[in-house]
Amino acid sequence: MLTLLGKLTHFREPLSRQLSLSDTNVTPQINRCAKLNLTPKQRKLLRQSFNAMNSGGTFLKLMEKIFRRLEQKCPDMRSIFLTTAFVNSLSRERQTPPLVKTEHDHCKCMVGIFERLIDNLDNINEQLTMIRHYGEKHAQMAESGFTGAMIEQFGEISVFIIGSQDVVKFNHETVKAWRLLLACVTDEMKVGFDRMTRINGRRNSCNPPNQNGSAN
Repeated sequence: MLTLLGKLTHFREPLSRQLSLSDTNVTPQINRCAKLNLTPKQRKLLRQSFNAMNSGGTFLKLMEKIFRRLEQKCPDMRSIFLTTAFVNSLSRERQTPPLVKTEHDHCKCMVGIFERLIDNLDNINEQLTMIRHYGEKHAQMAESGFTGAMIEQFGEISVFIIGSQDVVKFNHETVKAWRLLLACVTDEMKVGFDRMTRINGRRNSCNPPNQNGSAN
């Protein structure tokens, strides 16, 4: 029987290790997902299970459930969704989605991301730039209280919710494939977030506000 992930208060290991199957001796080794190698069988199972979950808007409902659970664990999330910084940080994207205004819009955005990932599983590593790019955009919300820990919580909750679906949980290899993919998505988003947060921090330190509150 699979052991669902509990709440982790400290993240001392990469998510790829934290999200590994607890009832196997195999520990996926992912170096920032650059070495994510899904087997043909895993890619097939991901496509089949995602298509089943995505029919009739079910996957969108799962995303909404994930974000509701995330708000419970991170109460500041709702206020962050409503800030101007959050809207501006994502509305500049010219492709998908054109504008993210609400939590529901953000859930639809995530569905679109996973649709693109599943459609390109044969070249999954080429999609990592997109995931990291979204992580970088979230760094603009750091001043509003958004943190890398929230991204990690999103990954844990996603594993719990998606892994509990019938189309996933009854097939050991399907569970493993989803955990690998979700660990990859989470790690890459956090890499982008952390990188841009450091860059913004250096910019702010080089351009401190003057007495009137504006940058020099």
